[in-house]
Amino acid sequence: MKTLIITILLLTTSLSLNAKTTDLYTHARKVRLKSSLKNVKNSSKKLFFIIKDAKKGNIKAELDLAKIYAIGKEVKRDERKAFYWFHKSALGGNVEAKYYMGVSFLQGRGVKKDIHLARYWFKQAAKAGHQRAIYNLAKIKQSLFNINKFKNHYTKK
Repeated sequence: MKTLIITILLLTTSLSLNAKTTDLYTHARKVRLKSSLKNVKNSSKKLFFIIKDAKKGNIKAELDLAKIYAIGKEVKRDERKAFYWFHKSALGGNVEAKYYMGVSFLQGRGVKKDIHLARYWFKQAAKAGHQRAIYNLAKIKQSLFNINKFKNHYTKK
């Protein structure tokens, strides 16, 4: 009976160890891939992997791809595609992408200017502690307050 219990314990322990080692190997492969991308001299290869990961839903790759399209580095500059990838990454929870969504709406990059949507996205990024979003949110609130104050002053008379 003791040997049966010991055998069962050993089997369950080895199964849990195998699961952990599989996760370690997967993690090591991902780390190796990331480190190898940093050393890749061929930017088209790097772009290939970024696009591949972005299409799989990796929010960091989506942000990187959006920045590439926004700047026009290694591809033709396309603000609509940049906005698309910023939006996907922001919906995935990327704080930096939320900030860039605010910038896109504030400046009209890839989308029609809309100060209220810019305020919404800056507020989302500011909740997560993004410093530039907090600053831009304060500037927008100040400008909206001044505009409303100005309108109210002339509409009362």
